[in-house]
Amino acid sequence: MRFGICVDISRIKEVEALGFDYAEGKLNAVASLPEEEFESLLELCSSSSIRVEAFSLLFPKNMKLLGEDAVTKEELSSYLDKAFSRMKAFGADIAVFGSGKSRFVPPSMRWQDAYRSLVGITGFIGEKASEYGITVAIEPLNRDETNLINSLAEGAALMADVDMGSISLLADLYHMRKEGEPMERISLTSPLAHAHIAVLENRGYPVEKSQEVASFIKALKDASYNGRISIEGKSDDWQRDSLKSLLVLRELDGGM
Repeated sequence: MRFGICVDISRIKEVEALGFDYAEGKLNAVASLPEEEFESLLELCSSSSIRVEAFSLLFPKNMKLLGEDAVTKEELSSYLDKAFSRMKAFGADIAVFGSGKSRFVPPSMRWQDAYRSLVGITGFIGEKASEYGITVAIEPLNRDETNLINSLAEGAALMADVDMGSISLLADLYHMRKEGEPMERISLTSPLAHAHIAVLENRGYPVEKSQEVASFIKALKDASYNGRISIEGKSDDWQRDSLKSLLVLRELDGGM
């Protein structure tokens, strides 16, 4: 497997020095940068021996996809063109569709209507992504963060209903643990396009070879997953804890 970390990509030199295989950036932040700042960041990343291979946070928090306040198709198209073109400039090919606030079902909307709408929107996102050679990984989020697509099972159902090669699925240890979803679910919903990892307690970095972390890596291996895993969590000292985590993950990957 290949290991990366979700980080402000202006810190890519630090990520490189720690020994990670790649960095994962925040797409909503990069998409909103003025052109001059974007070009400067692109130049910085181009000088690194590792690349920004994936981006999470597909949409800004204030961009609503469902309900009366939802963006128009034209607004969505314009945003995706800018975001995906900037992604490709970095050489990234995975866009993570978490964005819990964007896909939140408003109280006045029927769930069935919201789900049908999300299927159509995800299909449109997939069409745009395919134009840029990008795979969109649906990220199930726990119920504290959104009220639609909270499990791998629901994410797999959305993926099946969209039925498009550019739309796939992501497994995240923290969200799975938060929702009590069994690790065996990974094999039943595979293949995956991407994975995130953080432990349940305080959404911390996986700094110890615990049963929690080991079971996630084993489940990925049992599902024949050999792709990228990004650390996406919280830390008081991200460099110290990311280095510990990287050693743990590589040991587990090599020992199974």
